[in-house]
Amino acid sequence: MKHSLYSELRTIYETTVDNPHTFRVTLKMKDMIDENILKDAVRVTSSRYPYFSMRLDFEQDSVCFADNDAPMPVLHTDGPVILGGDQVAGHLLAVSWWKNKIHIEVYHALTDGGGVYNFIKTLLYYYCSAYYEVELSPIDIRLAGEEIAPEEWSDPGAVPMGDAPDYVMKKWENPAFQLKGGGKITLSKSCIVYNIRIPEAEFMRFNLSNDGSPGTIVALFLARAIEACHPEKKDPVVIAMCVNQRKALSAPLAHQSLVGDVRLAYRGRIKDMPFMDQATCFRGMVALQSDRSMVREEIREYQRIVEDLRALPTHLQRHQYCIDRMNHMTDCFTATISYVGKTGMGDAEQFIQEFHVLPSTALPSSATPLTLELSAMNGCFYVNFMQYFPEDCYLKAFIKELRKNQINYDVLYQEETKYPGMIELWDNL
Repeated sequence: MKHSLYSELRTIYETTVDNPHTFRVTLKMKDMIDENILKDAVRVTSSRYPYFSMRLDFEQDSVCFADNDAPMPVLHTDGPVILGGDQVAGHLLAVSWWKNKIHIEVYHALTDGGGVYNFIKTLLYYYCSAYYEVELSPIDIRLAGEEIAPEEWSDPGAVPMGDAPDYVMKKWENPAFQLKGGGKITLSKSCIVYNIRIPEAEFMRFNLSNDGSPGTIVALFLARAIEACHPEKKDPVVIAMCVNQRKALSAPLAHQSLVGDVRLAYRGRIKDMPFMDQATCFRGMVALQSDRSMVREEIREYQRIVEDLRALPTHLQRHQYCIDRMNHMTDCFTATISYVGKTGMGDAEQFIQEFHVLPSTALPSSATPLTLELSAMNGCFYVNFMQYFPEDCYLKAFIKELRKNQINYDVLYQEETKYPGMIELWDNL
């Protein structure tokens, strides 16, 4: 069966081999992985999420998802998986494992962190129940065999948003400071990740005492770090922070990729304010731009993009349209940060050592070469500091912010990132 697409279209037409729009979630377990138990858990879990067993289907003038009847793959590898191809039987979500790690490899057009976390919760429930021979609580876990609510399939991005408001905030029009022109870095095609671990309870106390939240405080630390490295620059440091749009759209069950963004500009009088006032400003920017009316306007703008795409006669023209638009947007921010929220994996969390999310950043590395991915599990926050350059000036400045504010941390490791790839979509069309 084929499924028409809407919210997925822009991501698909933006996808290239160099910018695959993928991400990898890694669960480092306390014990070595049992492949047979994992395969059985994936089989049961995938039966609960039929909308994640998909393949891409290109027709003469349209693209859609089609049901993928091949079993969801479970690969024994620590290396990056190429989604959509023969290695994974065309699947856009796959599972791999290595020693004591489970990787969930995802194409961002299929879903986002908020969508795949439910899949992971179910997978861990079945895997850990069988592996440890224990009875885990099924509360807030989607189980195989239960009825799938229509709201899980419905795409809120395709719902008419009504009349436009009298005033529309233009977030991505003014240029921002670009790291590529700052003279501090040597751009590279490979992406390095530093993983920083911060105790959750301590960091939450700091957030609350400074009128902040985990995402806004990390974004502020990053903005201050970049500012410290470039005090004489002209354009402002702007952090693009990803936000989950499901709440504003009253669609908590939707599985589609529903990631919006807010613009956090560190400029003007903000730079001269005390730290707490800066945090209040950043939190206010997030509250304003993630307000229901603002999100609906963002969806309305996306719907206009879909109209433009459908008016173009060929796939290649739509692909170029989306690439041009993405390149324009990257001129308007300096770096990105993403935080889905605390994972809440239920009773299975006791069996997990570490939790990491590595996105491909879905942005041209030559334009925006720095992304921070924040996640939280089992009493810790993890900051994946992902950069397309070898220099550590921004990392050191970020850590200096942690030290200045007496926040304990560990740098767990530094390595080249291993996010999944995506097959070439456009050469053969």
